[in-house]
Amino acid sequence: MALKDFINQFKAVFNSLSLIQKVSIVTATVAVFLTIIVLVIWANKPVYKTLYSNLSSDDAAKIVEELKANKIPYELKDNGKTILVPEKNVYELRLNLAQKGLPSGGGAGFELFDKSSFGISEFAQNVNYQRALQGELARTIKSLDEVEDARVHLTLPKERIFVSEESSPKATVVLKFRNGANISRENIKAIASLVAGAVKGLTIDNVQVVDTKGRLLSEFLSKDYEPLLLTQTQLEYQKHIEKNLESKINSILSRVLGPDNAVAKVTADIDFTKKVVSKEEYDPNPVLRSQQTVEIESKNTPNAPGGTPGVSSNLAEPNNINNGSNSEYSKAETTQNFEVGKTVTKEEKPIGVVKKITVAVLLNDKKVVKEEGKKSKIEYVKWTPEEIEKIKKLVESAAGIDVNRGDRIEVTNISFDTTHDLEVASFYNKQEKMSLIFTIAKYVLALLIVVLFYFLVVRPILKRLETVRETEEGTFVAAGATGKGESVDISIGEEIKFPKTIEELEKEIENELEESAPVDVDTVKTKVMLKKLEEAANEDPETIANLIKVWIKGGS
Repeated sequence: MALKDFINQFKAVFNSLSLIQKVSIVTATVAVFLTIIVLVIWANKPVYKTLYSNLSSDDAAKIVEELKANKIPYELKDNGKTILVPEKNVYELRLNLAQKGLPSGGGAGFELFDKSSFGISEFAQNVNYQRALQGELARTIKSLDEVEDARVHLTLPKERIFVSEESSPKATVVLKFRNGANISRENIKAIASLVAGAVKGLTIDNVQVVDTKGRLLSEFLSKDYEPLLLTQTQLEYQKHIEKNLESKINSILSRVLGPDNAVAKVTADIDFTKKVVSKEEYDPNPVLRSQQTVEIESKNTPNAPGGTPGVSSNLAEPNNINNGSNSEYSKAETTQNFEVGKTVTKEEKPIGVVKKITVAVLLNDKKVVKEEGKKSKIEYVKWTPEEIEKIKKLVESAAGIDVNRGDRIEVTNISFDTTHDLEVASFYNKQEKMSLIFTIAKYVLALLIVVLFYFLVVRPILKRLETVRETEEGTFVAAGATGKGESVDISIGEEIKFPKTIEELEKEIENELEESAPVDVDTVKTKVMLKKLEEAANEDPETIANLIKVWIKGGS
């Protein structure tokens, strides 16, 4: 079929449609074309990817200026803190911007001195140095995982000739933490040490760290805070021990009893007293260290001089009276030195020794599955004393209970209140069901729209197009004749029986009329002819249909 014939047939079918059908077809056609246009535009639209996020206002303004200068499309999100560019340009832009020192991390750094000016004053030079130092410190602090943004303020006093006139530098750090971030005292001390180490003459005591909520975080760095810091450290150490033991006990109980069927709490008594014990012990059995023996022998001969006159009182030997007889003298002395053994013991007991542990374990009722026919039912029953004793021994082993040290453990079986959990579970089940129903409803509605569109728009159009389609057998679809688009054979066959001609009908009418009747013959002929046609159509509709075929075939 030629395109012109198809267009003419389509026009004929379209003109034969009702107003509602015409509006539906036009609307559907416009909707299809609009959908195609939107899909084409969406498919050709570039995919944007994050170039930088969490930018400061200065960095965002400089990067946007560069993007405008290079005529690169961009999008802003998060109140201008996030910049998105086409995906194909992301990495190239990052390299180009990094070459230009962007982003600078909020605040200028030592790049302030990249362009030197010969006419700058000493005051301006000092101000630029302070700005650069503050910017570099802020960038370094922002590199921490917990910190989203940071600002550093330095007070750098002028150098004086006399030491007595000099004042100490001071610093203030303002921190903005990420959502849900928790910074420890060790991190705060590290930040203060970082700032103090970067500034000449700055001590950690003169660094104040504040967060965006107005809380002073570096209070514990002062010496006046040391007693309270010690107490807080001890409490944290105690909580750490208790939490560690609770984790061990709950881990074992959850394996044995199932999750959320037991709760264990531990209280630890910690001794933080610092003790140094010195002890000296002496050996009861002394040891001979040295021994010295001195022996003296003396003999007197008669008529021999007894010594130097006048010094007889200084002689070691007794005065020998020379009576003309021989005399002898001997003497022996022994000196012994003993060493007494001594043991000196110095014992320094560690701080934070566990003195006593108390453990409380609460058990939920035991779950028992009972079969009732084909269905199973869960019932809660109390634990037996033997089972509680086994659980108690298990907990003792896990917690390292020492009865001699005074440790205690208590295991009690009490039914847990699960009404809140049931309400929460019911709420979430309803939410899931509603979400599932809503999802199914969306798909069903979309399917229903497609089906209705097919039956109300597409199918009628196809049926109308079929009414004007000529087949090879010479058949046409009845254009609105049957209302259902059924095919009717209009080919002329030998079996077709034609009705009587008009002349034959007129002769029959004249014969039926009485010649003496004073009537208008033409009027009577017309009425009789219509009546005959009506009777013929009722008695033999096939013949009338064949007659209409002939008229259609002949172009009448």
